[in-house]
Amino acid sequence: MESSADCPPVMCELCGLPVSRGCVSGRAVVLAPPTEINVPEFTIDDCQAEIDRLDEAISKSRSQLLNLSAELNAGREIFDGMLMMLDDPLVLQSCRDEITQYRVNAELAVKRMTEKFSNLFAEMDDPYLRERARDVRDISDRIIRNLLGRFESRSRTLSEPSILVSDSISPAELLSFSRPNILGIITVSGSVTSHVALLARAFGIPSVTSIAGLLARVSDGDFLLLDGTSGRVVVNPSAAEQAAFALLQERARLDAAELAAECGRPAATADGRQLKVLANTDANTPHGAVAATGADGIGLYRSEYLWLSLNRTPTEEEQTAAYSAMLREVPAGQPVVIRMLDIGGDKVMRDGRRMQDPETNPFLGNRSIRFLLDNPDEFRRQIRAVLRASSGGNLRLMYPMVSTLEELRAANLLVEDCKSELQSMNVPFNPDILRGSMVEVPSAALIADDLAKECDFISIGTNDLIQYTLAADRQNDRVARLYQPTHPAVLRLIKRTIDAGNAAGIPVSVCGECAADPVVASLLIGMGATSLSVSPSLIPLVKRTLRSFTWSGLQALACDTLDMMSGKTGSEVYQFCKERVKP
Repeated sequence: MESSADCPPVMCELCGLPVSRGCVSGRAVVLAPPTEINVPEFTIDDCQAEIDRLDEAISKSRSQLLNLSAELNAGREIFDGMLMMLDDPLVLQSCRDEITQYRVNAELAVKRMTEKFSNLFAEMDDPYLRERARDVRDISDRIIRNLLGRFESRSRTLSEPSILVSDSISPAELLSFSRPNILGIITVSGSVTSHVALLARAFGIPSVTSIAGLLARVSDGDFLLLDGTSGRVVVNPSAAEQAAFALLQERARLDAAELAAECGRPAATADGRQLKVLANTDANTPHGAVAATGADGIGLYRSEYLWLSLNRTPTEEEQTAAYSAMLREVPAGQPVVIRMLDIGGDKVMRDGRRMQDPETNPFLGNRSIRFLLDNPDEFRRQIRAVLRASSGGNLRLMYPMVSTLEELRAANLLVEDCKSELQSMNVPFNPDILRGSMVEVPSAALIADDLAKECDFISIGTNDLIQYTLAADRQNDRVARLYQPTHPAVLRLIKRTIDAGNAAGIPVSVCGECAADPVVASLLIGMGATSLSVSPSLIPLVKRTLRSFTWSGLQALACDTLDMMSGKTGSEVYQFCKERVKP
């Protein structure tokens, strides 16, 4: 009888969510599940000595994270957020209270803190804060291991370029490997907005996630084909599969070279209609390099990252300096849209100031524009800073998460008050600065015609609009596939918003992640969006796709899609569009 060792490996195909574009092939390195920490539980006599032991472990954890952060250019904000959490008074006090009130050991105190805060963050709607649930678990794991003196790592020496396969992987674990030898990443759980996904895209590592049963189908040393663009993984491919994939890789290589050479070409249709593709950025973005991608400006500057990178509330002077410095890096005349502070009520600054009292679900509560209007001093500081910086370029301001006309009117009144204040002080600013409203919730889309009459432009934030419309959190692995940008309900809300802006004669931009998908981007422009704003690295691909259409071709794509989507699923609508779009 032929032994199992003599049997050729069985080929199989797996499909998941594409996270980071690119096609690679190589041997699998399967990471063993992390060793579960056996947290001891015992009563202590000297509370202060136990707190000192906790503080020492936290200090050691901080040094470890600082060393990891120092290795990075892009993605450093991930570790900045973790470091901020280590200094969060609420987190630290929670651990200390457990020790002093219940006289428990530090390891158990950290475990209880983890359960409390990770559950709180995991229930939130905001992607940034849901990701913090993973951060809490990663940080507490690090602190407990340092307390126990058993810091273990799943990292292995990669003697040759390999594809990492794991249930999940943390940013710190990813950085523990030699990056030149990481060909790709495949995980069971994860999302397109996880921290590892952000690092994979920053490093240019193809990645696929959300593959159920992955670890039962892939073994150490298996040969894999990984397509981070489509989400397809082939295990132990046949010779024919490998040959076809090699052609795909060569096309991808040539495609990347062509895109790099085309960065300077405008986003115009084949028949010459000019379009705009701008960049989404934040305080950690090297804005001087954004222009090289062919960006037509900054369509979304996430100002909250200035708060997060400083670990405190920035002063008006600091904000003015940051916005002015960014303007100097952007080509003269290009628009720069500052999204006003978009942050939730659970935020705790390093200085210990809590932005507001805790809420059961802060992201269906006092967030974004609601928080700003409820904290007018904070709002005024930022408005004045944006106005002061506006004297140096084409700066615009945008209100986040508007859901009612009252909110838009109240924000506009504050801007006018700040203008009068600066004018009385003879401080220069652009008196005609443009003010925009984001449409991120269904209520805003349904009253877009009213909003359009009282602002200068509209920007559709599809990330939130999709998940609020479909009640499907893209961070939740179990419902991630329900997060569909081409769901008919979502497209109808987008079309209603675009039509309202066009009727009012104001620009309508789309700044959510789906605008970076060439298929959806083509549909959005065909529907009447005047510009798109996407991650800088994806601008060349979106621009090239739009150049492949005539203006009438884009309009026909949108018209045909809107006509066919009644009674169709989001996936069916996407497939219909995909067959007509050639990225």
